[in-house]
Amino acid sequence: MNVILAADIGGTSCKLGIFDEELNLIEKWEIPTDISEEGSHILADVHDSFRSKEESLNFKVEESLGAGLGMPGPVDFEKGILNGCINLNMKGKRSIATTFRELSGAATIVDNDANVAALGEQSRGAGHGHSEVVMITLGTGVGGGVISGGRLIHGTGGSGGEIGHITVDFDGRFQCNCGKKGCLETVASATGMVNLAGYHSDDYENSVLSAAVKEGTLTSKAIVDAAMTGDPLAEFVVEEAARYLAAAMSNISVITNPGYFIFGGGVSRAGRYLTDKIKKYYDTLIFPPAADDMEIAMAELGNDAGMYGAATLVKQYLIKK
Repeated sequence: MNVILAADIGGTSCKLGIFDEELNLIEKWEIPTDISEEGSHILADVHDSFRSKEESLNFKVEESLGAGLGMPGPVDFEKGILNGCINLNMKGKRSIATTFRELSGAATIVDNDANVAALGEQSRGAGHGHSEVVMITLGTGVGGGVISGGRLIHGTGGSGGEIGHITVDFDGRFQCNCGKKGCLETVASATGMVNLAGYHSDDYENSVLSAAVKEGTLTSKAIVDAAMTGDPLAEFVVEEAARYLAAAMSNISVITNPGYFIFGGGVSRAGRYLTDKIKKYYDTLIFPPAADDMEIAMAELGNDAGMYGAATLVKQYLIKK
């Protein structure tokens, strides 16, 4: 049987899937991620787990149509190299595609996990059937991917689509993990919302969030929940996050002019409460012709998006037409 192997490798677990050539999911499962010894066991564990399915699904790993891997770190897409990853305890550059190909005998392609999630949503999720799509994931940071002409934009060294590092806070109030200040994720992610609440809390002393701010226990969920009940500090924070997101989106729109912005990640569970605010600011910032036919949608595939995207990479780049 001709199959595609797909893996979305995370710091806690690896989500693995077997697909047919038409990207129909045959089977999916998870294994824990062993990050010991600088993550040296991860690829072997993924390979062994695929091997364990050969007999029951009647395929051979080395005869598969290819393997697609999503990795939580900066990837040089052309070379298949991961440039270090804190979540996987990997330091320095790792030749992921070459290593997995040597283990498995299967042609291998690798990309950043946010990119493959975006591609998954575009190919089989909220953006299905649309070639111009941008996905923004709002979690601890801000991730995402930019798809134009049905293909991910990677850029020269793989940094294309790093949405979370668009500079939007020109006051540079908060330090980003990338080393800069002012990045979108410092003011619009779960961490960013907490940053904003702490920064402005003295202006809203009667806020229900005040105690959590002082104790250092505040969460983005608590901020969104409080905003929905009318708490002034929480409302201010959500409005600010929405304004910064809209600014980043307007910049993206005049470059790729997407028809869909898809939101995923934990913070996006605020749903239309958040996206309606984003749209309000976006409409005031966007170059008018780029606003035509633009929609904001919520991600549909959940934790399976990365698997679908990794499989789509194989179909796009490794399978001969």
